[in-house]
Amino acid sequence: MHRHVSAPSRFFSQLPNDIIRHPRLSATAVRLLAWQLSLPEGADEPLWKTAERAGIGKVAFQHAKRQLRAERYLFEWRHQNEHGRWQTVQLVANTPLSPDEARVAVQPAARPAAALPATGAPTRRPATPQPRKTPVGNTSHPPATTEAAANLGTDICARAEALLLSLPRTAPYLAMSARKARRWAPLAARWLECGLGTDAVRTALTAGLERARSPLGALWWRLEHALPEPIATSPTAKAPPRVTRMRECAGPHTQPLLFTPVSDEERCPACRTTAAATATPAPTPGTGLRTFRAARAARAARAALTADGLPAAAE
Repeated sequence: MHRHVSAPSRFFSQLPNDIIRHPRLSATAVRLLAWQLSLPEGADEPLWKTAERAGIGKVAFQHAKRQLRAERYLFEWRHQNEHGRWQTVQLVANTPLSPDEARVAVQPAARPAAALPATGAPTRRPATPQPRKTPVGNTSHPPATTEAAANLGTDICARAEALLLSLPRTAPYLAMSARKARRWAPLAARWLECGLGTDAVRTALTAGLERARSPLGALWWRLEHALPEPIATSPTAKAPPRVTRMRECAGPHTQPLLFTPVSDEERCPACRTTAAATATPAPTPGTGLRTFRAARAARAARAALTADGLPAAAE
């Protein structure tokens, strides 16, 4: 076998022989990996786009991906970005990598410093200042101001943050990072300050969001603009609760009976009706009928005397 090879001066890629001669990688998998490794530095082309440009079908593409993942030339991770959308991160390598080596290659900044302890002193995250001028244009998802967070108690903010982080237990599509939950906590704390319980707030925030195009965006709008009216708990409220205005009936009952008095009565309406019926004597039965019959007999007697020619008695 004779070979004639001319070294290219430009537009070439260095591909290890281990990939070309790999016994467990198909020609489609080798072509897919070689195409990705030949892309220029900084190119962000997903694997499916490469398969589309290379004319690789869907079935062959999925088979090639499984081979590359099994041989540790391809790694994939799914995570949520700051807007709550799921994204897929892919890594291709020209040599097999372990899972830890792949994570370090994707996030080199996360590697710890060699010195113990790490170089530098811990610093606090700077707070976002209040804007000096009214912002113009789209200001959706504004960060909570430091002043608003200071006005709310630390305890209720912690409860609100825990509430937001617990939403995915019943609504997985509302999963968010701890940083976002801490930023949205002042908005959720206002709901807790209205007097609603934690379960009631959770139900009110998550109801119907499973059909939203962006559940987290709909959740933020609901936190900001759908705050319910506060529940009146002050003793100076106009109308006290109904239970506080009720009293126990003083009448003979087997069990205590509560009723709402109109003024200062001490008995329920049923007891008052019974007492009124007992105090008023009932009319003697039959008195009206006897009076009617006597009057009718007298009128008949007068009519008979008039018929015999005698003058009727003056009525």
